[in-house]
Amino acid sequence: MKTSFAFRALAVFMFVALLISGVQGSSTPTAQSGTLTGVLRDADTHEPIPGTNVVLVSGGKQLTCSAQTRADGTFRLANVPFGSYTLHTTVLGYQIQQPKVTFSPKQAHVALGTLSLQPMNSQVLALSVARK
Repeated sequence: MKTSFAFRALAVFMFVALLISGVQGSSTPTAQSGTLTGVLRDADTHEPIPGTNVVLVSGGKQLTCSAQTRADGTFRLANVPFGSYTLHTTVLGYQIQQPKVTFSPKQAHVALGTLSLQPMNSQVLALSVARK
């Protein structure tokens, strides 16, 4: 009887030890990428700007990822590798905006909020079209 009790106690102890070590070892690895979200709006009318290409470029002017704004002006870039980037939001008829963004383990999700793009003066557009 003593042997079977000792064997059972040892088996239970080993089972509990394996469970504990399995829980500690199964933790998911830390993410190596981030997510960027935001909204593009017209600075004068506050209307969303849909169908705009939003591009993240690394320091070497290399395209990292891109997305297009939805009908409500929102955009989301996922799986962005950690690092520093420039966001390019070039839209015909609007002044260019290029905010800097950085992703790290401490800041994997960057929410830019609303980016208000300033419309170009219609006279300037007319002149540039007339020159071509």
